[in-house]
Amino acid sequence: MHARPVESTLVGMVWPRYAVAVLWLAVVLFLGGSYFAAHNTAVLVLPVLKVFVPHASLRQLNAIHAVVRKVAHLTEYAILALLWFRALILSGRRTGRAAAWIALGVCLLCAFADEGHQSTLPTRSGSARDFVIDSSGAVAALMLVRARRTPGDRATLAASVAVEPAD
Repeated sequence: MHARPVESTLVGMVWPRYAVAVLWLAVVLFLGGSYFAAHNTAVLVLPVLKVFVPHASLRQLNAIHAVVRKVAHLTEYAILALLWFRALILSGRRTGRAAAWIALGVCLLCAFADEGHQSTLPTRSGSARDFVIDSSGAVAALMLVRARRTPGDRATLAASVAVEPAD
């Protein structure tokens, strides 16, 4: 019977925890490509919007489309932050605070790379505003998940507080 090398065992144990986060990162970067430029998504989104808002002008529909695209930015980066946070927490080697900071770092790097890539494409434009929107989605998601305390967190907090009896 041959023992498996420690490195391959660790990789085999760690990779599944990060697989979904890495795959979503790839999806986010793919969505930043030319195929998902505003004029390409408008072909699909505007007819759907016309069904839901039949009396809206083309200008109004385009404005709604722009808002939908920005909400998509927020959402995709919120999901990215949560997936990385979860993967880091499940590794068991990081505190919630450290996992949140690392997840935010991954999201900021991804947003920066995405906007930088978009600035090189003729059908897209890199934008500081989109970087802020992307970052805001990640920060909001991480703030929500960190604000949600687990019973174990409360017990640790309660155990660390010294209570003096009243006189």
